[in-house]
Amino acid sequence: MSSGRPIKTLLFALLATAALFGQDFRAGVGRALITPSTPVWLAGFAARTKPAESIGLDLYAKALALEDGRGNRVIIVSADLLGVTREITEEVARRVAQRHGLRREQILFNASHTHSGPEVWPGLRVAPVESAENNARVKEYGRFLMDQFEAVIGQAIGSLQPASMSYSFTQARFATNRRKEQLAELRPGEIFPAPVDPRVPVVRVSGRDGSVRAVLFGYACHNTVLTADTNEISGDYAGYAQKALENEFPGSTAVFLILCGGDQRPAPRGSRELAIKHGEALAADVAKVVRGEMAASSGELKCAIRETQLRFQTHTRESYVAEAQSSDLFAARRGRTMLEAIAGGQPIRSTQYPAQAMALGRDLVLLALGGEVVVDYSLRFAREYPDLKLIVAGYSNDVMGYIPSQRVWMEGGYEAGDAMMYFNQPGWFTPDVEDKVTEAAHGALKDIGFSCHTCESRKGK
Repeated sequence: MSSGRPIKTLLFALLATAALFGQDFRAGVGRALITPSTPVWLAGFAARTKPAESIGLDLYAKALALEDGRGNRVIIVSADLLGVTREITEEVARRVAQRHGLRREQILFNASHTHSGPEVWPGLRVAPVESAENNARVKEYGRFLMDQFEAVIGQAIGSLQPASMSYSFTQARFATNRRKEQLAELRPGEIFPAPVDPRVPVVRVSGRDGSVRAVLFGYACHNTVLTADTNEISGDYAGYAQKALENEFPGSTAVFLILCGGDQRPAPRGSRELAIKHGEALAADVAKVVRGEMAASSGELKCAIRETQLRFQTHTRESYVAEAQSSDLFAARRGRTMLEAIAGGQPIRSTQYPAQAMALGRDLVLLALGGEVVVDYSLRFAREYPDLKLIVAGYSNDVMGYIPSQRVWMEGGYEAGDAMMYFNQPGWFTPDVEDKVTEAAHGALKDIGFSCHTCESRKGK
C-alpha cells in the first residue's frame, strides 16, 4: 500500500510550478502587412508637397490576444499609422463581435503615430490636394485597414496557446518636451515647465517552454524622428524598435504602444539613421529587461470603456466665412466644413471621447486614452494610482485631435488648440477638457475595480 508521499510531492511540485508560471493564461498573436502601394500621400506633416514614392520600412498591424483561466479575453491591436479613427475601429469591433463574440471594451486599438504612414480615412488627412482620385484611394485604404485589423484579431484568437505573462519597467531618454521652444517664441522671457515621462513599460509573454512569444512595450514620444524632408514610408523609431526586438527574439512578435506623447519630440532627429539609432537603443533597453527578472502577472483579465463628450468653444458663422476664404488650405477646408455643418442644421459642438481600462492581472493595468494626449495625463495618473503598475497610452481607439491638460490649455499654442485645424475640428476645446477626460478615465478604472483614493482624499479637503 502506497504512503501517498510521492503523489503529494508531485502535487506540490506542480502547484509550485504553476505559482511560478502565474495565472493559467493563454496568448496568441497576429500580424499583417499594411504598407500601401506607392506613390501615396503621407499623413502627419502639412509641409509635404508631393507623394512618397519609396519605402524605408514596411508597416504592420499586429494583435496580441490574452485569455485568463476563466475564459476572459482582451485583444490589443497596434498599427504603424498616424492614428486610428472611430469609423474604422467601431466597424472592426462590430465585425469581431459577430464572429468571435467579443464586446467593444475587450478590444483596444493603438496607433504608433508615425508621420511616415498613409492618410487614414476619414479624418487623418493633411495632403495638400483635394481630388476625387485621392479621396477614393484613401477610402479604399480605410476598407483595407478594416479587413486587416479583423484578420490579425482572428489570427491572434486562432493561435491562443498556454502562456505566462510578466512585466517590468525601464527608461528611455531621447524624448524632449517640444513646447518649451515653441512657447519661448510666442512669449519670450517667460519660463514654462517641460515635463517628460521616460518610463518604458515592458510586458513579456512566454510560452510553456520559456520562449518569448510577444513583447509589449511603449514610450511617450512622438514618432517623428523622420521629418517632412524624409518623404518615405516608414514606421519610424517605433518600427525599427519592433524590428530589432523581433530579430533579438526569433519567432516573437513585438507590439508597440505610443503613450502620452502629444507634446514630446525625439532629439536629435531628421534622418533615417537617427530613426534606426533611437529605435535600436530603445529595443536594446527593452531586450535587457526581457532577459532579466520580471514580476509575474496573475489574476483575472478585466476591461471597461467609458465615453464622454468633449465640448468645443463656440465660434460664430462669420469666423468660418472668413476662414473659408483663407489662402491657407487647411484653414479654408475647416471653414468650409463648419459652414456646411451649420447650413445642414448640425453645427459641430462636441466630439465623443473614449477612455478604456484593461487589467492584465491584479496590479498591471493599461489605461488607453483617445487623441493626442499630452504627457501631463500619464504623470497625473501615476500620482493618483501609486499602488498600480499603470501603463497610460494615448492615440487609442480614435484620434480626433490634441488633448491638452489644463496647464497646456492655459499656456496656449499648438497642442492647446491651434492644431485642431489640421483635424478639421471647430477649434479649441472648452477649459474643462482635462476634467472630462480624467472623469471618464477614473470611471473606466473604477469599473474594473480600481478607485482613485488620492482623488477622494482631495475632495474631502
